[in-house]
Amino acid sequence: MRLLKYFIIASILTVASTSCSDFLEEDVYEFITPDNFYKTEADAKAGLTSVYQTLQDGNGFKRYIWMGAEFPGEAAYANASAPSRVEMDDFAWTATTDFSRLIWDISYRGIRRANNLLLNLDKVTFKSEETKNQIIGEAKFNRALNYFVLIRFYDHVAVVTEKDDMNASDLSNEGTDDAVWALMEEDLKYAESVLKVSYGAADMGRATKGAAMALLSKVYLTQAAWPWNKAGFYEKAAAKADEIITNETSFGYGLETDFRKIFDVTNEHGKEYMFDVEFVSNINGNDFPALTGMRGYNVKKTDGWSSFISTPKFYKSYAPEDKRIATTFLTGFTDTKTGKVYVYNPDSGTEPSFPLCHFAKYLDPNDNLSTAAGDYGCNMKVVRYADILMVQSEAYCELNQIDKALVGINRVRVRAGLAPLATISQSDLRKAIIQERVWEFAAEGQAFFDLKRQHAISDRIGKTIADKYYVLPVPQDEIDKNPKLVQHPLWQ
Repeated sequence: MRLLKYFIIASILTVASTSCSDFLEEDVYEFITPDNFYKTEADAKAGLTSVYQTLQDGNGFKRYIWMGAEFPGEAAYANASAPSRVEMDDFAWTATTDFSRLIWDISYRGIRRANNLLLNLDKVTFKSEETKNQIIGEAKFNRALNYFVLIRFYDHVAVVTEKDDMNASDLSNEGTDDAVWALMEEDLKYAESVLKVSYGAADMGRATKGAAMALLSKVYLTQAAWPWNKAGFYEKAAAKADEIITNETSFGYGLETDFRKIFDVTNEHGKEYMFDVEFVSNINGNDFPALTGMRGYNVKKTDGWSSFISTPKFYKSYAPEDKRIATTFLTGFTDTKTGKVYVYNPDSGTEPSFPLCHFAKYLDPNDNLSTAAGDYGCNMKVVRYADILMVQSEAYCELNQIDKALVGINRVRVRAGLAPLATISQSDLRKAIIQERVWEFAAEGQAFFDLKRQHAISDRIGKTIADKYYVLPVPQDEIDKNPKLVQHPLWQ
């Protein structure tokens, strides 16, 4: 992503660009502050880069948001991993678990950086109003994305914008749900109205008009479903998804014929791309391939850690003819040092098979630039075109318009080499949609939210899960600092 052009100056700015509220406490090491920084268009672009950088943080999509959404699902397993990951995997998290604290913190950090940028843009002289609006639209897209992360994990969160006292340390999360949803919708509608459909190589990775529309469709779908159950929002979700899909040619969207190409680092901005969190080797590389990679077998030139893996049971849930298997999982490899050939057998852990079931979406053979285990260039998928096809199906299923609901899911299934679904009951289609999302988006940070919408964790996991494990509790240290924050009723 060429926004990294402003990486150095943005790194300086981000030290001082956040308020000292209890939502985020950062030591200020520089004399630069938002009040005296914003003067030129380059300053504004650097400030925008600082907003994007929170998504790339290890506490954000680089690790915690992604893992927090996957471990409670059925695909991921925390093997010999950190205690907090095991807690997430075992439905044993608490208000002091790292995930509760760090996802809250990094999301509000992104929100406050967006707010500070929006607050100070009028101090900048822009070459054109279009450029100013573009930056506003991207800042608002990022703010909406951060709030979407928060409200899906915690349900009830405090809302703060550039129009509020951003130094306030007594914000409440009680009775704020409608205001948070309204802000996300307002931000995304604005972003949709001003952002470009696409960019050239120099600006690749920035939020687009289609990305704003896609996120808005998911915002509508989430409000329609459990636990909010808002009337009229399945209609909104379906309409917004329809708008994208009907115009897929003009947007340049479509399904990749080869599932592997979605995760190829040389094709990350192909036709299925809508919005990623961007990583570049030797600049801001990520460690997905190390987390999901195999320890000790020399699958790649940098070793893996086998700490975020899958299970033989989940592997075998796919039909043998499913074309996604060879990309989703490590089905076999040749040891780069010994030349020995291994082929995975989910029913045997003895050679030439290997003992653990590993994901392979992020083990890209074209990613040859990495210099260390934490320096890979593969992006984190936030929303891709298959997701919007499935949003369309889910919304129309809940509206009991089965023929329309079958269109999206069947496009996804046919690409996977599976037979399209024929006319089916609403209840059976609902189950089929959840199952298809589990297969399609395994290890992509979607599972927890997909199962939450249908209140389906217990059914999918196969054991009774208390409702409190459909949310993260408000971090205990935040409540200790701010008595106006109210713990989620299920955690009281």
